[in-house]
Amino acid sequence: MPRTFPLPERIIDIHNHLGEGRDPAALIELMDKSNIEMTLIMGTFKQPNEDVLKAVGAHPDRLVGGAYVDPRNGDAIEQLKRHRGEGFRVVKLFPNFGYYPDDEQFRPFFDTVSELGMAVLSHCGWLAPAAGVSAAYYSHPGRFEKVIRTYTDTVFIMAHMGGIAGFLETVMLTTRTPNTYADCSPGQGAWVLAATGSIAASVPPDRVLWGADSWQQQQWLDHNADALCKLGFGPHFEKIFYSNARGILERIGAVEAEK
Repeated sequence: MPRTFPLPERIIDIHNHLGEGRDPAALIELMDKSNIEMTLIMGTFKQPNEDVLKAVGAHPDRLVGGAYVDPRNGDAIEQLKRHRGEGFRVVKLFPNFGYYPDDEQFRPFFDTVSELGMAVLSHCGWLAPAAGVSAAYYSHPGRFEKVIRTYTDTVFIMAHMGGIAGFLETVMLTTRTPNTYADCSPGQGAWVLAATGSIAASVPPDRVLWGADSWQQQQWLDHNADALCKLGFGPHFEKIFYSNARGILERIGAVEAEK
């Protein structure tokens, strides 16, 4: 069935990474080809935050930086403060490596995230074997519920629609808390859209975000747009592909509010 709703003229990619040894200028060229106004790029356990900082510094009008921080590290709070001072506005988490985000020992960490006005984007679901030994159950969205309901002024983004095993919890949180969002980045996000039908369609359109999580941005734009259209999200493409993300970036001070 042909897609009946076009992509908006302006697009924001809310979930991406540089990739080792890749030139950020090449990403800007790809963004230009796909009408992508801005891309959030985040550090990972393999990509130093310093690489992200350098890339954002070279393209401040097109790239927004997110810092990877492991809250178990003894200097995690100091890292948050330093990265916020460097201009990072988003914290990237990978609970898969062995911690539950709602563990009380991390309350000072999330206190600091809230005080600094940063957003949280957490990996959810399966993590590829190349990342090392990990477990998806640590990253289920439900393990964020207490945190989300405690820090109501903080934006929480559940990546990949919450993952294959956790997407029902994403539905619960996006329909019941005002500060939870879900990005439909591949591959699990694409699986959720394709496999769960009306359940995925129950996520409010003003809580859905688009991210490519790769440099195949045009491919995933088309793929996700087709899948979202089949679920009835077509009339809301401007929100999903642009204004939802824009509102978050404005809220956390990553970009200036549009007049």
